[in-house]
Amino acid sequence: MAEILVITCPGGRQSSHLIPLLYNKSRFTLRLAAHTPESASRLQATYPEAEVQTCDTSSLTECRKLLSNATSVYHVGPSLHSREMEIGINMIDAAVAESQKPDTKFKHFVFSSVLGTQLRNLMQHDHKSRVEERLLLSPLNFTILQPTNFMDVYPAAALAQMENPSIEYVWNIYNPNIANSLVALRDLAEAAARVLDEREPHYFAQYPLCSTLPVSDADFIKIIGNHIGKEIEIPTPTFEEGVSKVLKLLYAGESGVYSGDHVNSDLRWPASQGDLRPDITRDEAERLILFYNRRGLKGNPSVLRWLIGREPTTVDEWVKVQLRS
Repeated sequence: MAEILVITCPGGRQSSHLIPLLYNKSRFTLRLAAHTPESASRLQATYPEAEVQTCDTSSLTECRKLLSNATSVYHVGPSLHSREMEIGINMIDAAVAESQKPDTKFKHFVFSSVLGTQLRNLMQHDHKSRVEERLLLSPLNFTILQPTNFMDVYPAAALAQMENPSIEYVWNIYNPNIANSLVALRDLAEAAARVLDEREPHYFAQYPLCSTLPVSDADFIKIIGNHIGKEIEIPTPTFEEGVSKVLKLLYAGESGVYSGDHVNSDLRWPASQGDLRPDITRDEAERLILFYNRRGLKGNPSVLRWLIGREPTTVDEWVKVQLRS
């Protein structure tokens, strides 16, 4: 009988790159945790051989049902969700309960966290650090992945199609020279797939994952401009505009229309979408903007290079791939 791998936030950016590496290509049967019936329908149409289960991960009871008879779980928390910490703790506690059943099959909890959970000024980092702590204190075999900011939020292909391309800086709305290490989602997916497949060699490991050394927004956008042969206009938003831009960036699809599992594009988050406290979510986005205008997330690609067995994707390589697709 195939082993069941549960994946949370399967409609998000990370999972959209990871699932194709596992779907019908590994020992796992995938169980995808959809937050709404609409999301479940989309996922079932995209992955007809997967098991899709609608689940409110803010409920411990539903998390236990989600993990019933599972062997592994890849947990991606809904970043900037007001109950992200509670959701992560629910998933861990449900996994502990599953692992303690007499006939348990449960073996591995993989948590996709974030680089630099020590940075408590970033609320979402603090929330993830507390989820990490819960995992460290559990009896589970775990692996913690700590990816940095995603390259894939830069709309290189869309800019190439514009007659007069324009983009606001992605992370730093006032200081584009602050540098961040970045990770390509294809690199992150390869690393996660290896950890899930190999399992035992990665028990109790924490892996900081970066494709690049620190690079500034200004340099990244200049590289895109060089490839498309156009000068990219870079307007400066107000603080409030920048906060709304971050929320849209995190929770909207490439078209700018929400297509994920947890919030909608008008930023009101009705109860049916799982977040009753958009004020706290906006607090988190405001802290993020203030942090990134002074500091960045800085890491080293060596761990990722080892995990994927090749050189991680450079900014130049990533832009070329985006322009070919």
